[in-house]
Amino acid sequence: MSRLRTLALILISCSVAAAWPSPGIVTEFMLTSILNTVFWIAVIAIVLAAAWSLAVRYNPLMVGRLISFLLRLQLRLVGPGARADDARSGDWPLWFASRAGRSWNPGETPIATRWKGQVDAELPLPEYPRPQLRRRHWLNLNGLWSFNVVPREQEQVADFPGQILVPFAIESALSGVQRPLLAGERLWYRRSFSIPGGWHADERVILHFGAVDWRADVFVNGISQGRHEGGYTAFSFDITDALLRGGENELVVAVWDPTDSRAATQQRGKQTLTPLMINYTASSGIWQTVWLEPAPLQRIQGIRCVADTSAGCAALTVATEGECVGLRVEVTLEGEGVVASATAGDQLQVAPSKPRLWSPESPHLYAITVRLLQDGRIVDEVDSYFALREVAATLHRGARLLTHNGQPVFLNGLLDQGYWPEGIYTAPCDEALVYDIESMKASGFNMLRKHVKVEPARWYYHADRLGMLVWQDMINGGCVYPPAALWVDFLQHAAPLGVGRMSAPDDDYKGWGRDDNSRAAFRRELKEMTEQLGCFPSIVMWIPFNEYWGQFDAAETARWVKQTDPTRLVNNASGFHDQGAGDVYDLHIYMKRITRIEDPLNQRVPVLGEFGARGWVVNGHHWSDKTFCIGKPAADQAEFQDWYTALMRQQIAVAIDNGLAASVYTQLSDVEIEIDGLLTYDRAVMKMAESDLYALHQELYRAFDRRHQLN
Repeated sequence: MSRLRTLALILISCSVAAAWPSPGIVTEFMLTSILNTVFWIAVIAIVLAAAWSLAVRYNPLMVGRLISFLLRLQLRLVGPGARADDARSGDWPLWFASRAGRSWNPGETPIATRWKGQVDAELPLPEYPRPQLRRRHWLNLNGLWSFNVVPREQEQVADFPGQILVPFAIESALSGVQRPLLAGERLWYRRSFSIPGGWHADERVILHFGAVDWRADVFVNGISQGRHEGGYTAFSFDITDALLRGGENELVVAVWDPTDSRAATQQRGKQTLTPLMINYTASSGIWQTVWLEPAPLQRIQGIRCVADTSAGCAALTVATEGECVGLRVEVTLEGEGVVASATAGDQLQVAPSKPRLWSPESPHLYAITVRLLQDGRIVDEVDSYFALREVAATLHRGARLLTHNGQPVFLNGLLDQGYWPEGIYTAPCDEALVYDIESMKASGFNMLRKHVKVEPARWYYHADRLGMLVWQDMINGGCVYPPAALWVDFLQHAAPLGVGRMSAPDDDYKGWGRDDNSRAAFRRELKEMTEQLGCFPSIVMWIPFNEYWGQFDAAETARWVKQTDPTRLVNNASGFHDQGAGDVYDLHIYMKRITRIEDPLNQRVPVLGEFGARGWVVNGHHWSDKTFCIGKPAADQAEFQDWYTALMRQQIAVAIDNGLAASVYTQLSDVEIEIDGLLTYDRAVMKMAESDLYALHQELYRAFDRRHQLN
């Protein structure tokens, strides 16, 4: 680079000399004027540079407000910005006409996983979708549904001219549609079903949805069953009273998803209609399994476990539905018979005869059957499981670190977006979910940070049984336009004098795009997420906010989460803007050398929530010729491996010596144009051999053990 600068200076000097007037022409006045002009230009440039540097250093939010204002102005003048709330494509009738008479066929994608061709259009994702609460009888409603897309204001639809494969989002190739849903449109689904003859007439029939993005209105035989808002949590309706037991029933679902609209402040993750850099293709409509199951009026609704590893037992809380006063709950442990019984609503103590703790090295799960009894008669019965494990933030020999089952542990993790080339949010099959977890565990990672997405319950089940710790993000929402505080992170990397204050207040609700309704929706969905996922022992940390993405009241939110679930760690804001709450102090560091992370309050465990993100384009396995990563992509596999190895040995190991307790590398796989994964987007190529990664990561664990004198 220095040689290029020298050559450039020589060329510029030669050009100036060639263009300079002869001495006879240049008067003293002209020379003085030129020198004065150059002098004052230099003075102004120095003053502006100093002002910029000092402003960024001591008041980055002011600079951020200026940049935000200019960006908003630029978008209004020359760019479309957010889409109008009534935006619609207008050509759906033509599209349906062009597809008339065709059967379902998956769309084309630049690359695809090896599982794309294994998708069965008759019954995709056939596995029971809720492993933590399994009933014997159920009916999977995945498969080909009829659909239509009409103006949002249209309240009824009689014609369903297209076919879509559920549960794949309308934008995905596997849906067979592969078109976006705009804010001025509604997506209407329809299918018929019959109640199996073996289901008892006195049982209720429950209709379950794993997830629908974003607002879903559900009708059975023309009768409204209710509405659910929120694209990432499960919901259900008791549809018994609307059913025809002896014939076919009609199920209709109407979905509105205002992705990217000016009014959209819902929790949306990284979805966008205009994918760019770290934002990816939207995933609208039904994207998780839909199913029916019979259940009694008085039934088991959920199971939560709080383990006591020192005592070798667990306290189980069984939530029930219906009038269950006077009923009893009984727990049978596989291989040991009935181990606990209590009145419905009371806590049960379950103590295995030979306690085994759950850990990544030994992910032991206890299979149980839970029964609801009335006078000794079984009213309801479900199969489930639990584990004995505890996590904590601890002061150990003067250092703040994380413990698992009372033992200090270094959490070596990956950022996991959970995207798929052909299914977007939805993996093509269960085997694909397993592959991601198994390959990363074989590479020496013991943790995945599930990034601004909630996975289907089966993903967490596989993490439970395979032994992968999970940091779970809440889904981000808030404003479409970035707030001023966004720029603090970018400025810290580019500012000449650095940024002196990374934290920014998060009570500017307007700036963060969080009006009363948006904040209420966030809290409701956060509650649903923690309640629904709280049964999975692999989850060890909740992260309500990631970076600046719609953050508000993070300290208050962290305290609420900890009070609601004291069995897990809480990270108030991963990356920034830290509000001094939670169990960990989390920084994201890109483009800077990593040597030490310290909590300014000296009260929380220092962790590195994101780092790395250097790319390498593997020919034949990349989504687009347009690519994005942090820094210059590696030229080949050898350069990538050398860089990754140096990063771990020369920076992360050093940070561990300085007290680092956990790190999250960006990321598990490439996603669309983002090429910074250890796996290619099609899951076909590991950019480093699993054995090399495993050996390198063992060095980090040994460095942690030495630092804390664990051997």
